[in-house]
Amino acid sequence: MNLIVGNKLKRLRKQRGFTQEQMADLLAISQSAYARIENGESQSWANYIKKICKIFEILPEELFKDEN
Repeated sequence: MNLIVGNKLKRLRKQRGFTQEQMADLLAISQSAYARIENGESQSWANYIKKICKIFEILPEELFKDEN
């Protein structure tokens, strides 16, 4: 699940033209913590799901769709 969410976040971030650092700033976390989320190494994305959905203007369930 972490990898699916991480890949989705990476795809959404790149579509919006954000850097990892910009996303980390929006979530008030370090860039390295955000990188671990995108790499599927952390499940802390769950703590930020509301903010993430607001930033990308998506519903939470959209994070869990595996598009590969």
